[in-house]
Amino acid sequence: TAMNPGTLLQRVQIIKGWLTTDGEYRERVIDVAGDADNGASVDTRTCAVRGDGFRELCAVWTDQDFRPEEWAYYYSRVVENPSCRWSQRQCIAANPPINCAEPTLVPDEYAACCDVDVPKTVQERSWTSPIWYNKPPSGC
Repeated sequence: TAMNPGTLLQRVQIIKGWLTTDGEYRERVIDVAGDADNGASVDTRTCAVRGDGFRELCAVWTDQDFRPEEWAYYYSRVVENPSCRWSQRQCIAANPPINCAEPTLVPDEYAACCDVDVPKTVQERSWTSPIWYNKPPSGC
């Protein structure tokens, strides 16, 4: 919407999982469009986003390692640029402001604001339904 335009996209990925002929499961993530190192970031004090990104991304990809004798699945995933985590937005909006330099003054419900183990940013993702490839039956 005009008030919440969303976050720019960072990259599109193909995720391939397969079962080798030896019965071992493998998975690979392939970046097919965009740029994982686009320099995008977020100011965790204000939640202002910085850096480049894409309004839309498009690519055509072919599995150069396709083996018809192996079972496999594929799906695509779109990754946005970093943005503030919902809990960080609450920390910024708190009144009075949260001051982690004075831990005794931080209300219990805002303890996560000062917890270094609680991420302050996220990278939202969206993905497609998988496409499954089953090897042909013997004798075909």
